[in-house]
Amino acid sequence: MPAISDQDMNAYLAEQSRMHMNEFNTMSALSEIYSYVGKYSEEILGALDQDDQAGKQKLAYKLEQVITLMSIDS
Repeated sequence: MPAISDQDMNAYLAEQSRMHMNEFNTMSALSEIYSYVGKYSEEILGALDQDDQAGKQKLAYKLEQVITLMSIDS
């Protein structure tokens, strides 16, 4: 199969986004993000600890709080 150009891919994704604009399910998206964060929490927290901007905003600490709160409810 021939490679698709970035421009063609962007046009395709923009069209798909327009076609399915009203189908977005926020809770499903949040669930997928939480699953991803749970699976890769060590890597994500490590990267946040190493980043100066993330450190200034205390993002690793905040993410740990979210993980803790979400695990209490499940």
